[in-house]
Amino acid sequence: MDGVTPKFVLPETFDGVKMEITGQLGMIWELVKAPVIVPLLQLAVYICLLMSLMLLCERVYMGIVIVLVKLFWKKPHKRYKFEPIQDDEELGSSNFPVVLVQIPMFNEREVYKLSIGSASGLSWPSDRLVIQVLDDSTDPTVKQMVEMECQRWASKGINIRYQIRENRVGYKAGALKEGLKRSYVKHCEYVVIFDADFQPEPDFLRRSIPFLVHNPNIALVQARWRFVNSDECLLTRMQEMSLDYHFTVEQEVGSSTHAFFGFNGTAGIWRIAAINEAGGWKDRTTVEDMDLAVRASLRGWKFLYLGDLQVKSELPSTFRAFRFQQHRWSCGPANLFRKMVMEIIRNKKVRFWKKVYVIYSFFFVRKVIAHWVTFCFYCVVLPLTILVPEVKVPIWGSVYIPSIITVLNSVGTPRSIHLLFYWILFENVMSLHRTKATLIGLFEAGRANEWVVTAKLGSAQSAKGNTKGLKKFPRIFKLPDRLNTLELGFAAFLFVCGCYDYVHGKNNYFIYLFLQTMSFFISGLGWIGTYVPNYVTSLVLMILNSRFRVSYSIEEQFVDWISFLPDPLLCQILSDLPTKNAVTTSVLFLDFSKESCLHKLKLAFTRHDDDDPSLLAWWIETAVLRKIQHLEIDCRMSFTCEMIPLSLYLCETLVSLRLYFVALPSFESLSLPNLKVMHMEENLYADDEVLLKLISSCTVLESLTVVRNVDDETVKVLRVRSKTLNSLKLVLDSSKSWYNDDSDDWEVLIDAPRLNYLSLEDDQSASFVISNVASSAKVEIDV
Repeated sequence: MDGVTPKFVLPETFDGVKMEITGQLGMIWELVKAPVIVPLLQLAVYICLLMSLMLLCERVYMGIVIVLVKLFWKKPHKRYKFEPIQDDEELGSSNFPVVLVQIPMFNEREVYKLSIGSASGLSWPSDRLVIQVLDDSTDPTVKQMVEMECQRWASKGINIRYQIRENRVGYKAGALKEGLKRSYVKHCEYVVIFDADFQPEPDFLRRSIPFLVHNPNIALVQARWRFVNSDECLLTRMQEMSLDYHFTVEQEVGSSTHAFFGFNGTAGIWRIAAINEAGGWKDRTTVEDMDLAVRASLRGWKFLYLGDLQVKSELPSTFRAFRFQQHRWSCGPANLFRKMVMEIIRNKKVRFWKKVYVIYSFFFVRKVIAHWVTFCFYCVVLPLTILVPEVKVPIWGSVYIPSIITVLNSVGTPRSIHLLFYWILFENVMSLHRTKATLIGLFEAGRANEWVVTAKLGSAQSAKGNTKGLKKFPRIFKLPDRLNTLELGFAAFLFVCGCYDYVHGKNNYFIYLFLQTMSFFISGLGWIGTYVPNYVTSLVLMILNSRFRVSYSIEEQFVDWISFLPDPLLCQILSDLPTKNAVTTSVLFLDFSKESCLHKLKLAFTRHDDDDPSLLAWWIETAVLRKIQHLEIDCRMSFTCEMIPLSLYLCETLVSLRLYFVALPSFESLSLPNLKVMHMEENLYADDEVLLKLISSCTVLESLTVVRNVDDETVKVLRVRSKTLNSLKLVLDSSKSWYNDDSDDWEVLIDAPRLNYLSLEDDQSASFVISNVASSAKVEIDV
């Protein structure tokens, strides 16, 4: 023992302990496995096989019915009475029913123009159409943009109403319910609902309203969604495959057999009387559309689905937005099922088989079982049977049934049949979130009523062929923000099971497990959908190209790697780059959550037909967030001056401000506490109070220049009141204007006790009142 050092004794001790612990754990596992683990896992296998058979029977039934419908069923215009509504020279437009179009919105900066413009272009008599924009936006800039868009269409003779609420109680359901309470809605018979990214064709109403007019028992006509960005990335292609089956099979079968299906929340026309009879919109779940449809159906109303009536829409192209959407779509139906199952059973107005269809097929199998069996069987139970070989899974349950179900699901999108394998793996990943959401809905847990609006990127504009004007604003997500730990955890679990099967298994499940592991891993890192950065590749490309800006394309999206530069350097770049070049290189579309300041920025905005006018507002908002100090905005070559956000006039860091050809609205509140220099040239003012309020809000203003245009008669009386103003220059030149006003109501009133320099160039004003200036002030007058 004398020759043995302690360093050799300790490892032997630890090895002994380790072997002892391992042996004890193995003994415990053997003792528990046979009487507990094996029976429980075998029971789970039987339950999963039963759920698989239920889902298989549902899919086979749907497949048989849809084939019969396509081959032998009458078309909707033959099953129901349909007569086009014609213009009448004697009656005029009075034979057309009054239709209300509701467009609910929430901070829809990228797409608000799509639905408003499309709704305004509907082929329907203008005196029989009311468009109601229900704006719940919390962003004041977006509110201003939406309101001005409504005013623009109203000036063209469109009967469009802009409605806002003091709060967001009830979310979308609350907004729709509040909209129906307006006095002008009493004359409307039908209401059409479009989400902000939906673009109906001009003949939408003429192809759908006659079904409601001539069939008083129909409450709802639902159109099909057509996805304009389905080819944007692999994520949108997967969504298209799932939703196409829903519309091609599920909605068609429900409409043809039981005249019932779930309202999709948009692109549908409701009879207002049916909404009122069913109890109106309710916000008790996140699927207010399905809630209303079920209640209306229980009162005997029929629904009609028109597969050939399609409305363009946009799919979420980011994984985060898609996850939130799927949580709402999975949690809401389960929660509604919990709340309405007994009401459906006790209902006496609908026949027995319709109750069975609604409870078993519509709710239980499609909204609950379909999610559970996909996740529990293929992602949990089947991998566990590899670790417990005593539990056997029949090949018909693990291979044949899922294969048949997958083939039946693929009938909706034949063009994507080659992506079927990827779709299976992706659906298994999403089943994790859908199962979790379903359990939350059934047990009404904490997130049961969580409502997150699906983010839209305005990809629908590409459908117009206007890809040149379409600007995407990439955002680089930092790695901690992009990790999805739940997916990564399951990736690790499946990888362990796959390795065990590769070494000890006999069924070759490891092939599926490794592929599914990759799917979970990719989703866990957020490498799916748009804006998918590849850090290693980007750095290599940056070195090889030796360029300042490097873009790397993944799934047809471009990412700016300039955001990896130090923040102070980015600010210096923003200050020195010309505006046009800065836009081209997307320098401003970076991570603006940082707290660094932006010193100086000049925006010279030019409007072309393919430009997005909201871009200017986005720039200004960003500059305000970055604590801009010196800002110049020149819109003399643009007609988008109304896009200036109100946040500019509440900027606390602004030191100098120069505005050229900008429209200034009426302000409720103004605060520019650090502004010292202000230059206003040929701007448009809502009234003569606007400029006075703006000047008065600048508590430390030292230099002011105001150049007015005689053509703008809103500020005939210019009043300048400031206790801190040191230099003032006022210009009003009528010689450059085609309009000459010889009236005597043009005036200038100045009250500035610290004024040391005054310059007046004014050949229009008839009166000048300078009541208070410094005794030593230098005055230059040309009037």
